[in-house]
Amino acid sequence: MKVVNLILVTILSSFLLLNNISAGQNVQTVFCALLIALVIFAKNDLNSRYMVVSYLMVFTLGKIVFYPIEMYVYPNFNSLIQNSAAFGMSFLLDILLIYLVRNRMLFSLMLTGGEEPSVLEKNYTEGPLFGLLLGYASIDLVAFVENVVRNLEYFGFSKEFAKQFWHVTFFYDYYEYLKGTLMALSITVLYMGVVIRKRQMPSAA
Repeated sequence: MKVVNLILVTILSSFLLLNNISAGQNVQTVFCALLIALVIFAKNDLNSRYMVVSYLMVFTLGKIVFYPIEMYVYPNFNSLIQNSAAFGMSFLLDILLIYLVRNRMLFSLMLTGGEEPSVLEKNYTEGPLFGLLLGYASIDLVAFVENVVRNLEYFGFSKEFAKQFWHVTFFYDYYEYLKGTLMALSITVLYMGVVIRKRQMPSAA
């Protein structure tokens, strides 16, 4: 429990610092606040707390790695490099979160030193969350490919040929809406998972 609390405090401090440094993003701030509220709501249920803290860890890591992209890549490179860096990094973070969720029991045992048998119990959020995370990864991967198709002139194709793909912007235009929807669904699934676990483990309430 002490390890989980330490991780939570570190994540919160890092996020607040980075949020003050970079431009404010209300949706992400609300998402982070809701995740923190869920960690508190889960109380002693390490099973559910691990799932939520995994999201927080990757979310905060994303804030850290995107800071140099926003400060250095965006002002100095063309749209191909800018969007490739953003979508590519988002995809890698998606893969990391998928790995953490898929290996929940292993990492939970490591964090608790094998002293909390509750981490071995089934968590009904794993399946739905895994599906949502595949959605995250799919959106980022397709957005990455779409960005390449939209910038073929940088790969040696003639401008006349490349410009017919300049209008391929669906995922670029709706990226925030698509990812925002998945974020909202993730919060809903995590909340439902905490509620179910609390009903199954009244002593943890």
